[in-house]
Amino acid sequence: MSTGRMATARSMHTATLLNSGKVLVTGGLDLHLLASCEIYDPSTSLWNPTASMANVRYYHTATLLNSGKVLVTGGWGLDLLASCEIYDPSTGQWSITASMGNARDLHTATLLNSGKVLVTGGVESLSSANSNCEIYDPSTGLWSFTGSMKEPRRMHTATLLNSGQVLVTGGRGLSTHYLNSCEIYDPSTGLWSPTASMANVRQYHTATLLNSGQVLVTAGADSSFSFLTSSEIYDPSTGQWTTVGSTAYAHMQHAATLLNSGKVLVAGGEVSYINPSKISEIFDPSTGQWNTTANMAHARMQHAATLLDSGEVLITGGGESTCETFSSFI
Repeated sequence: MSTGRMATARSMHTATLLNSGKVLVTGGLDLHLLASCEIYDPSTSLWNPTASMANVRYYHTATLLNSGKVLVTGGWGLDLLASCEIYDPSTGQWSITASMGNARDLHTATLLNSGKVLVTGGVESLSSANSNCEIYDPSTGLWSFTGSMKEPRRMHTATLLNSGQVLVTGGRGLSTHYLNSCEIYDPSTGLWSPTASMANVRQYHTATLLNSGQVLVTAGADSSFSFLTSSEIYDPSTGQWTTVGSTAYAHMQHAATLLNSGKVLVAGGEVSYINPSKISEIFDPSTGQWNTTANMAHARMQHAATLLDSGEVLITGGGESTCETFSSFI
């Protein structure tokens, strides 16, 4: 269902559900690099401007902290960025916080059970990835390096497991080295250990923590940049992957959302090179199978999906200023 329109069309932006139930969208790319930010109010279905970031940025991360503030890290601006900023919803203003030790984009940021934020990998230069990782401590506003991954990665995923550990999957390593390898980070030791590899090499895929505590990895692209339909599930209790049903259509740079039903919605993404899609599909963990569902009104890639407090899913951007909601009551 169509909903309010953002002031600016965006892709490669972030969308964060605030404690108020509103959604903060930051930065991204239109015809220009963006520092502007907007707030979506589900009670009115309207967007309102809020303060802009100090830096234009896309392919950055945004993490809701335990304080209710939002930490934005890195990305690409006029150059590769190490800078970080914090948004305070109570004032609608941004403040600069300490920069990371390394500039990076296409990295991940994960809120740990401690309230600290783990940043992993990302682009180190235009043609390579890095393996180093950093921890942000909101109580001090400072970064510190922690254990490095076994392999450099960008375009990978990072998922907080129920154990408090973090699972990293796939991505692209140095140059044209593509990965199916996976690693586990233990916050108690600050160290990484290898775990079983996926059946498929993947980049620009998604990883979703299921209600079972298992992790569903979906689609993406392989080493020849062929777009994938395959899906796999990781079981932390065994450290092994199992192949499950494939999507009916290929998806890359898509969005995946865990619904209140425990099912997973995959929406849009590229189905072939620079060819965005309207197609949406639903994964049912009880059967291990995918089923198509209503298509989005607009074809989108590099968009964002946010589960609202209502149980609906808000889809933003992807080269569009239009937004829409998906009813997850299925």
